[in-house]
Amino acid sequence: MTEISPFRLLGLAAAIMFLVSLVCVEKSSAQQIAPDTSTGEPKKPEAEATLFPIPDFTSDIWHRAKLTGDWFGLRTQMANHGIQLDVDNVHTIQGVSGGGLDSTTRYLGNAEVLLKLDSQKMGLWPGGFLLVRGEAPFGTGVNLATGALLPVNTRPILSSPARDEMVLSHVVFTQFLSEKFAVALGKLDTSIGDANEFAHGRGDEKFMNLAFSLDPVALRTVPYSALGMGFVFLPSKDLITTFSVIDTEGVTTRTGFDTLFKNGTTLASEARLTVKPFGFTGHHLISALWSNKDFVSSSQDPRVIIGHILVGTPVRRASGSWAFMYNFDQYFYQDTKDPTQGIGVFGRFGISDGKANPVAQFYSFGFGGKGMIPTREQDRFGIGYYYLKVSGDLRDALPPLLLKRIGLDHEQGVELFYNIAITPWLHLTPDLQFIDSGRNKSPILTAGGKSIGTAVVSALRIKIDF
Repeated sequence: MTEISPFRLLGLAAAIMFLVSLVCVEKSSAQQIAPDTSTGEPKKPEAEATLFPIPDFTSDIWHRAKLTGDWFGLRTQMANHGIQLDVDNVHTIQGVSGGGLDSTTRYLGNAEVLLKLDSQKMGLWPGGFLLVRGEAPFGTGVNLATGALLPVNTRPILSSPARDEMVLSHVVFTQFLSEKFAVALGKLDTSIGDANEFAHGRGDEKFMNLAFSLDPVALRTVPYSALGMGFVFLPSKDLITTFSVIDTEGVTTRTGFDTLFKNGTTLASEARLTVKPFGFTGHHLISALWSNKDFVSSSQDPRVIIGHILVGTPVRRASGSWAFMYNFDQYFYQDTKDPTQGIGVFGRFGISDGKANPVAQFYSFGFGGKGMIPTREQDRFGIGYYYLKVSGDLRDALPPLLLKRIGLDHEQGVELFYNIAITPWLHLTPDLQFIDSGRNKSPILTAGGKSIGTAVVSALRIKIDF
């Protein structure tokens, strides 16, 4: 008899629970609470509670949320009946003007389509929400030209390996079973985890560097786009908890059914607490990750790994990996009329096992805000610093002479940005980064051992919401 992995059983049980939940949903859940996407906090009970608030499509071209407006009233009518279709483009010109591996300037773009369906507003059943994201990256970035370990632009890393093609990176159905409990199933965009008020996102509106989009210790065990299932529990109005089961082999260019639970599974748990010291909003978030996948061990000479890639030389593997993460954000000033405007601080910390994960520790902190200049209520800004510690097992595996030449120990960087809201649908963002990769010379990465030094990376990003 074929042995069945406990993780396959867990996935099967989750799927059965999800199907049963659809049958058992009653009309009494119509006034359930769904999290407000602008604040991440539960809303007050109301018949029209939804995960997908309706933007203002009807104003003039200088004040409406989307460039193409209301489509002669059709867009608002569709949204009121539970159907929203959003399209945006992000265009980035980014260059390495000093240090790094190569002084170059390149263009990178991304087109994105979002479909949002609300089952209750569509007249079907209460509490159901479907979110589908299609994205098409094009152009090339400068991530490889900096010599840095962490990408200076989050976007191409998330959508990789897709290029010049439309892929579905997020197809998730969420069903609220009560005011306090929901389940989600599908191909998950895991970048929505590790949320932070000032340093989080897909590199479109806030920081560009991956260090300020999410905690990099999670990247080893959690793919960006992977099949999985999550449970959401809201024990109080100030606490949101989640538990997810995620396939470790997910990529944007395939559905993932062929690898589902075949090469390990990641279990992820997260809790986010809202606090209000002195009346100012803040959040504390803790996350724990564990995977049973067999990873290539960090504690071996990298020449063995190269040999494995070229001719199939056996490599040593580490069974399983874990990571723990914490982040916080805290306003110390908020506008009394609009609490989304203000200024505050943020910080992140991450630690991993270091055996399968090349990132042993990670720290970041900084401050950011929105609308702090009179008449510029929608502008955002931020400045942040990060420090990444490379796994000791990986360093110990390198020959001493090579380790001395490369200096592979840590990386640190600073980023500054100012997001100018020209209109609600048009945002222009100058961005500047300084990356010290901790390596003076790298004969492996550059011909002739060219000095890397501190990379200076500047960028201009424009986002258009159609």
